[in-house]
Amino acid sequence: MSRSSRLKIVERLAVQREEQAAQALAQVRAQIETEEKRLEELVSYRQEYLSYLDEQGTKGISMQQWHRTQSFIDQLATLSGRQQQTIEGWRSREQQILEKWRELYQRRKNIGRFIDKISTEEAIAADKQEQKLIDELVNQRYSG
Repeated sequence: MSRSSRLKIVERLAVQREEQAAQALAQVRAQIETEEKRLEELVSYRQEYLSYLDEQGTKGISMQQWHRTQSFIDQLATLSGRQQQTIEGWRSREQQILEKWRELYQRRKNIGRFIDKISTEEAIAADKQEQKLIDELVNQRYSG
């Protein structure tokens, strides 16, 4: 088995690792999208309650009802802040995975280039060996 053939096994493993990192990156990005939609829902919901509170304030609302509604709006704001922190955590994870993927991608490319170089060297060596055999046969034929 040639050296380049043996290195193909290493290349296949590098490709698998790169693909796994790409899948992990896709999963994290999908999770970020989900978390951002949750944040949008919370912000929208909070805005609806703020509008409701403004509307009810012009119609007349009991102080108790106003406090309950304002408390709920404050809770939604707190949840939105926590959700933003969750998104930031996922974005941090995304950056880590992206860096790992880039590293694995570069490693795979380097292995591929190295295999190409080795294959070329093997082909040149095989051509030289073949030419040497041909030359020997020609010399034997004409000297014998």
